[in-house]
Amino acid sequence: MEAARQLLGVAMASHWLLLILFVAAAIDAVFPVVPSEGLVVTAGMAAAAGHQNLLLVIVLAMLGSVIGESACYFMGRGSGPALHRWMKRQERRQSMYDKVSAALHARGGLILMTVRYMTRYSFRKFIIFTFAGVTIAYTYVALLGYLGGDAFAHDSLKALGFSLSLAFTIGLVIETSRRIAVKRKAAKVSAG
Repeated sequence: MEAARQLLGVAMASHWLLLILFVAAAIDAVFPVVPSEGLVVTAGMAAAAGHQNLLLVIVLAMLGSVIGESACYFMGRGSGPALHRWMKRQERRQSMYDKVSAALHARGGLILMTVRYMTRYSFRKFIIFTFAGVTIAYTYVALLGYLGGDAFAHDSLKALGFSLSLAFTIGLVIETSRRIAVKRKAAKVSAG
């Protein structure tokens, strides 16, 4: 345990942390197996300890992610026509495509802020919603790390555990609330 604490302490104080965070966020947007959120939590903890600048953590993670998301946008833009032709070959796939298109037209901005892999929008619209989405996401994650780092400044592992537990709890409350709201709405529709 002590070795893990020392390694985490060295990583938080490293001048390379911000560069690694930027690169990881860019790669994470293209290959989601790279855990940039964990690095943002760690960098947020480092900001609480005075080793990093919280605003710089958020901005670099955001910029790295926007670069990666833009690469995905252009890859999707290039493969879009072929994918559309393939989907038109079967009625079921075409029906799914039509439903997704209708959802994008109805709630496209919200979908882009949360999913961000849609290429049916112009790049200008895509980049605006992507900036908004990653700004919200990385601010949230960095603040979780900052709160954990501030609450447990004496123990970086406890700070990390607290930050991750807080993220889990917030996610659980939001998802539970959403499911309750959906069930209530369905009950009202079936009763009325």
